[in-house]
This record gives sequence, structure tokens and C-alpha cells, in this order.
Amino acid sequence: MNSITVKPELDELYTLNEFISDELGMENLQVNLIVEEIFVNIVNYSKTEFIIVNAEYIEPTLTLEFIDNGIEFNPLLKEDIDLPNDIDEAQIGGLGIFLTKELADELDYHYTDGENHLEIVKIVKQ
Repeated sequence: MNSITVKPELDELYTLNEFISDELGMENLQVNLIVEEIFVNIVNYSKTEFIIVNAEYIEPTLTLEFIDNGIEFNPLLKEDIDLPNDIDEAQIGGLGIFLTKELADELDYHYTDGENHLEIVKIVKQ
């Protein structure tokens, strides 16, 4: 498993996406969306000092683990949102965790030794 540690700053998203694309050997839109949603939520809400991302790709399975020492938060306990009937009813925000739950094949969360650990498993079709 390969690992990268990034600062909790939005401009680090490019570095993180590059790391994951290198691990996969390709770009994948669904993976990029999952990574962006989780990373941005951690940066904006966790008050963490660091973000570690572990990545392992054994075709066709990509396993990602996000680790941070921010505020304890289990995204799996967040209730799914009610999708609006049309664009006029849509509200900004709140879709990131919902989209991650929809796009990922498996999600697991635990809080250990003052750190959030979110594991995401995604089957990546080439």
C-alpha cells in the first residue's frame, strides 16, 4: 500500500489526485469525485493538522484510506438527503457524503487513537 501525507489545504487536492491516478495507472471520474468530496469535507470541517491517504490498487479493486486527527466524525452515520424533484428545489451542499455512499462499493469508518479512519473500496473498470 502506498501512502501520501498532505496538508489540510484545498490546493493539495491536485497533488492527491495525481498520487491516486499514479496508483491506478489512469484517471477515473468516479474515483476523482469520491476523493474530492471526502478531501474537501475533511479540509473544511475537521480542523485536522494533516491528512494521510493510503492507496492500493489490485485490479479491479481500489482501496483508499483517509486518516486525519481532526474532529471525530463518522460520515456513515449521516442521514441520506432527500433529493429534490427539480433544480429549483436543490440546496447547495450536503451531496458529498451522499455521492460517496452511492459511488463506493464499500465504506468503513473507525475512530482510533484520536484519528478518523475512512476506508473506501471502489471497483474500477478499465
